[in-house]
Amino acid sequence: PTTINSPLIANLTGRLGLKTQILCLGDFHEGPEYNDLFMQNVVSENASESILHVPISTTSSLAKLCEWGIMGDLIEVDIGRDSHSAWSDINRAYKLLRPGGVMFGHNNGVGPAVELFAQVNKYQFKADAEHWMINSVSAGSDILIG
Repeated sequence: PTTINSPLIANLTGRLGLKTQILCLGDFHEGPEYNDLFMQNVVSENASESILHVPISTTSSLAKLCEWGIMGDLIEVDIGRDSHSAWSDINRAYKLLRPGGVMFGHNNGVGPAVELFAQVNKYQFKADAEHWMINSVSAGSDILIG
């Protein structure tokens, strides 16, 4: 899903010498000013070659990516603001995560749904006041997040 953080992530991965392609999915339902801000960030971070924005709804795009077998190592999810939407979004997005990958997002009141997802699937979960993170490595392993 589309995120204002994508240009910063592209810049960071570039500085680390990692070749990445960031796919931002979303219809910018927040309004046209959000789209403008996102594109300004892409340009200011010199990230236009590593970020592809696809203006499509998150639900539709997640289903298509699953169908096409496209997966990622790091997925930021802009999940729904209620528990039902959050549960649905995180279950769709998680199908795209490669083994050992990390999924994260903003903690906008849906932390309990995300934590429940991690508990049910026995994945590592960590949250603070602003963000949550799930590692696809099972909670009993030696690899830790955070």
